[in-house]
Amino acid sequence: MAIQHMPAPRRTAREPRADGRRRLQRALLRPEFTAVASTVVVFVIFAIAGGDDGFLSSPGIRNVFQVSATIGIVAAPMTLLMVCGEFDLSVGAMVGAAEIMFAYPVIHGWPLWAALLLTLAGAAVVGLVNGILVIRTSIPSFLVSLAMMFIVAGAAAAVANGSLGGTTIAGVTDALQGDPLLRLFSGNIGDWIPVAAVWWIAISLLAAWVLIGTRFGNWISVTGGARESAQRAGIPVARVKVLMFVITSAGAALAGVLAALYANTASVSDGSSLQFEVIVAAVIGGTFVFGGIGTPIGTVFGALFFGLVYQGFYFTDIDTNWFLALLGTLLLVAVMSNNTARRLTMRRLRDDR
Repeated sequence: MAIQHMPAPRRTAREPRADGRRRLQRALLRPEFTAVASTVVVFVIFAIAGGDDGFLSSPGIRNVFQVSATIGIVAAPMTLLMVCGEFDLSVGAMVGAAEIMFAYPVIHGWPLWAALLLTLAGAAVVGLVNGILVIRTSIPSFLVSLAMMFIVAGAAAAVANGSLGGTTIAGVTDALQGDPLLRLFSGNIGDWIPVAAVWWIAISLLAAWVLIGTRFGNWISVTGGARESAQRAGIPVARVKVLMFVITSAGAALAGVLAALYANTASVSDGSSLQFEVIVAAVIGGTFVFGGIGTPIGTVFGALFFGLVYQGFYFTDIDTNWFLALLGTLLLVAVMSNNTARRLTMRRLRDDR
């Protein structure tokens, strides 16, 4: 008796459409989607409105990258800290303090490497204190770092006024002319890209690799997403968090050094609101405010969004008051999108079980 093979069921026209809808839904729920979409939209708007006034010129694009780099260099480690379940509001004050900490020895004849090491060491101490206080006292990092923000800002201003008679130091880059390391921290690559932007992208890629491709990155995610499970698994939760506070503070110091060298001037007031921009860039980029999930690549687009908007308003006649409205709207969209993505992810995990 011959065996009859049943014909394979014909795929209906609905199934490809259903697959397409699922792929579109997954793309829309990617944590980076809000940042990428908003960056593209604001670029198009300002390119049309201010393209003829200098927005698309080499100085305009260079300034976009410089602003984005200052935010992004701090935002990359901040993303990992937020994935870890913590915040650091002292990074803005750390940027201004680092500029003074770096510039003062430079104008007194120190080489770049020595002043940089001093600055990074000072920032690491601030991060270490933040981390230890959060771990030992169980006070929320929001409050600990808020207090540290005032301490660092006040101490830096007081020391600068006492030693310099003011809160700014001019001629920082001029004092380092001839230093063999200066080209690594100052200047531009061609007409379009400041050196700081190269540091920004390199640090962001390093953060993404650490988070995705290393065991330490897995520790960061588990520490922020499931702390009790991390402790039961033997992950050194306290050390992970303290180390991330140190790295985040050091990132703020590096951003301050690069900003001072770019402007040839150090100022205590620089970075006064940077902590909010950094956190917003991370959230827009797809980092969950409750920890556990984040993407440094999404944060790159969040930082780029800020650079485009700041320069866009400068080169156009659009009322700058719309910036806050735009930022608040985008932040709400990002938070709701992230929460939706997290809820659907948890539902899929439950269904798989």
